[in-house]
Amino acid sequence: MEPEVTPAAAAWRIAADVAIYRLRKREMGNLATSLTLALALRLGFADVAARALFGVALNVFVYLVNDCFDVGIDLRAPGRDSARTRFLAKHIRVGWAVSAAMALGLCVFGALHSSGLLLAALVNVAVIVAYSGALKHRPGADLVAMGAWGVSMAMVGYPLDRATGWRYAALLGLLSVVTEAVQVIRDEPSDRAAGVRTTAVVWGARTTSRLAKVTMLAAALYAATSLHPVGLVLVLGVFVPLRGDRITRSWDLLRALFGLTWLVLLGLLRLR
Repeated sequence: MEPEVTPAAAAWRIAADVAIYRLRKREMGNLATSLTLALALRLGFADVAARALFGVALNVFVYLVNDCFDVGIDLRAPGRDSARTRFLAKHIRVGWAVSAAMALGLCVFGALHSSGLLLAALVNVAVIVAYSGALKHRPGADLVAMGAWGVSMAMVGYPLDRATGWRYAALLGLLSVVTEAVQVIRDEPSDRAAGVRTTAVVWGARTTSRLAKVTMLAAALYAATSLHPVGLVLVLGVFVPLRGDRITRSWDLLRALFGLTWLVLLGLLRLR
């Protein structure tokens, strides 16, 4: 039996659990991409610091909303039950209250900072609710939604009037489609057992893998033609196997390729 906790203590634990769990799974990489973009665009120190604080809170919010929607599925899915999930299930009303408070706080912070961060807050609230509540259970739509999410999270890193920021965000949108495809392939056995109708569950791992590779090719061509020719190196991701027992290693290889290419592209941008 877990001891009773106050709503305030439950709220802090839920938020901390989300942050720690996602960091351990290395799923907050968008924060690094947004902030490195801000630095490459030569935004001021105070501006970057404010965007970093906003980005941390935004990440906790979007993953908390996803966990609140999925708590029942996670409890039923083989291998996903944990003390963290059970605690959230027991205090789900607190979880939703924290989500609502964070959404409001992000909108207020964004409005006080700039129209860009306000728009980032509003778009991310809409995208994550739509994705977690419905689109992640619809094949194809789950990938498109994560592409939109990749762009909306990148908005943390640049003002709305910076066209260069939008061009780099578009690349992140394409790469987010790829990473979502890899994740649903990796999670296909547990998602199938839990009755979650992702692209990989409904269309199969083979088709999802092909979609990911076509998107990687599109990302490479886009980066090479719109950002810098060195972006063509992303085509190497097409040769990474995306099925079978090597999927976890492939996931790490792709993230390394995407991350290094991103840093090189930003370094070249900074030198202009």
